[in-house]
Parts: sequence; C-alpha cells; structure tokens
Amino acid sequence: MIALAAYFAVYGGLDGTPIKSDGYSYYVYLPSWFIYKDISLDALAREWYGGPYPGFTGLRRWPSTGRWMNLHPIGTALLEAPFFAAGDALSWWSNFPRDGFSLYYQHAAGLAGLTYFLAGLAVLRRILMRRFTSGVVLATLVCLTWGTNLFHYGVFDGTFSHAFAFFEVCLWLWVVEDWWRPAAATVPRSIALGLAAGVIVLTRHTNVIFLGLLPLFGVSTWRDVPLRLQAIWERRRPLLLAGLAAALTLAPQLALYRWTTGSWIVNAYDTHAASVGFQFASPHLAEVLFSTQKGLFFWSPLLLIAVAGLVLGGDAIRDLRVATVAILAAQTYVIASWSEWQFGASYGHRAFTDGLGLTAPFLAAVFERVADRPMARGLVAIASAAAVLLSIVQMIQYWIGILPFANTTWAQYRALFLRFQ
Repeated sequence: MIALAAYFAVYGGLDGTPIKSDGYSYYVYLPSWFIYKDISLDALAREWYGGPYPGFTGLRRWPSTGRWMNLHPIGTALLEAPFFAAGDALSWWSNFPRDGFSLYYQHAAGLAGLTYFLAGLAVLRRILMRRFTSGVVLATLVCLTWGTNLFHYGVFDGTFSHAFAFFEVCLWLWVVEDWWRPAAATVPRSIALGLAAGVIVLTRHTNVIFLGLLPLFGVSTWRDVPLRLQAIWERRRPLLLAGLAAALTLAPQLALYRWTTGSWIVNAYDTHAASVGFQFASPHLAEVLFSTQKGLFFWSPLLLIAVAGLVLGGDAIRDLRVATVAILAAQTYVIASWSEWQFGASYGHRAFTDGLGLTAPFLAAVFERVADRPMARGLVAIASAAAVLLSIVQMIQYWIGILPFANTTWAQYRALFLRFQ
C-alpha cells in the first residue's frame, strides 16, 4: 500500500513519466518488436525522432553493420512483457494512442518494477522464515526495504533493471537452496535452476557473479570443498540439464548480438567513448563503499549491521557466509573497476541493489542474536531505526531534487543535511 501510494505521489506530480533514462533503453525492445514489428529498433527511431535515437537512450549504430546496438540486454523487457500487453490492451480499449509510450504503457512499465520489487520481498520472506522467527523476519524486511535504496528502485526508478534483478537474485537463492537439498535435484527443479540462472544474466550480464552461489552454497570451511566437488560430480546430469535450460534462455540475446554485430558475444560499449570500460588495475574501492559519491555504507549505513552479522551470525547463516562474502567481494571489485563507478544518477549506489537479498540473512542473524539481550536489543533497535529514518528522509530529498543526482561532495551533503528547501 505504501509503495502504491508513493508511486502515485511521484508520478502524479513529482517526476513526470516512469519510462525515463536507463528505463527507456531497457523497455524500448517491447514497442519496437510488438508495435512497430521491427527487431532492428530502426522503425521506432524514425517514427519518434526522425532518424537517430537521442543520446540519453544509449543506443548507437554498430560501426561494421550500421544496426542499432542497445547498451542494455533484453531481460528486463521480457519480464515487463505481460505488463506491456496489459497496457496495450487498455490503450486499445480506451482509444488511447497505441504507440508504446502513452499513459497505460507508461504505468504498465512503472508498475512492473513495483510488482517485481514486492515479489522479491515475498520470496525473501519465505527464505528467511526457514531460518528465523517471524518477528525477526518482519524487522529484517522493513529495515532492508527502507534502510537501503531498495524502495526507491521499486517505486521511483522502477523501470530500471534493479527491482527486476533484486527479484531474480532472491529467487535464485531460493531455487539454489532447494536444489541442494537431498534428492531434490529433480528434472523440474534443475530446469528451474537453469531458467533462473539464465534470466539473471539476461537482465544484467555482470550479474553472472551471482551464479557463484550454486557451487559455494553450503561451503563453510576448507573441509567442505572436496565434499562439494564430489556432490557437484554426483549431480552432473542435473547440472547439465540446468546448463541447457540456461543456454536456451540466453539464446535470443546471443542471436540478437550476432544479427546486430556479426559476433555472438560483444561489448555494447564499443560504440561509446574509449574511456568507458573496466580499469581493473585501479579500482575505486574506498569511494564505492564509503564516499559521499554513492558510497554503499555512507548512503545505507544499515548494511553495516549486516556486515556484523557475518561475524555474529551462527548456524542459521553458516551455509551462506562463504558464498555471500565471495560474491559481494567480487561484485564490489567489478563495480569499483568500472570507469563510471558512481553509475550515474542514482539514490545511493544502485549497482548493489540487485544483491541486497543476499544481505538479508545476515541482518536477520544480528536481530536474532540480540533478541534475548535487552541492552543489545535496544542499541541495535535504535541504530536500525535511525538508519531507516535517515534513509527515508534522504530518499525524499532525492525525489524532490534537493540532493544532487551524482557527484555529491561532503560540503554539499553537510549543507543539505535534513533540509527540505
């Protein structure tokens, strides 16, 4: 209810239309394919812009073929497709323009992100309920929703890929946990495993990092490594089936790359400035984690409690600790090595939003640990509430244009702290 109220408050006056910025290029496949009947994206460009796409879209002509290359893959559009179909039907029924961008299309895309955000929370709740009490689970979900930028990307920037990816990673965690149970590597579960893996990569290619959860799940010490390798070998046939399902899921994207560029695997940024790319020798690790310029812990200090959970958490998170540390460390390094390490305009650091579901068990582990210790419980409750309230205030500041969209300096942050005019 709060998400819907916030959505209609935003798009009833604050911020125009939901399909904007990166959300446009994630979405543009749908009107191009289903309304303009053109997989090349060329007809839409001619109809709307009289030629080339505007610079903000990130679409460029591929040098060797002259075809349009979209920086963003098709995964988000595929997840939006049922909502697009509903928007198209409503546009036809109410005699609105069936152009892919009129009223019902806009809100179909915006509400798609909101729906996947809520679905991700629902899946995450089921995962946490296997490990923690209902009170701890509720506290965890409330804190994760409003103590980070998750609510923002479910509501304000719902057409970006992050709400969709958050759902996918939560679903991936659930599917992997089920698949590793004794005698659980059945044909249906293995196909589901492959489909979940494929959609993760299809939505954001760099999210392939999260697939590391599969081999690392349940590994808590070095002694577990040989046992896990043996278990992987014993389940080689279900894994092969999962790999086939994942490959089939990725096939449309690879075919599109092949048709657009002549190559099966490409770097879409090759059509952009040479300065855009990874700089693995000089990652901005401190800035990405702690600076006023989108630093993860600066803008979401609540997650420091989740870090404490890595140490304080007991048996409830033992099977996740090594996998989570390895995945989030790799993700941090990749993000920090990107030349545009702030990831442009965003509230907080949006590149980490996709994997927030992995932090939830560790946040819950701290809440569970202090539940029977009144003094510790009070301190953690105060710290969590303060972090959540600060995040909500700053999110609203961002929504109404008080906080800068990017490149925030310490002087700016101090001058604007808790101000609303």
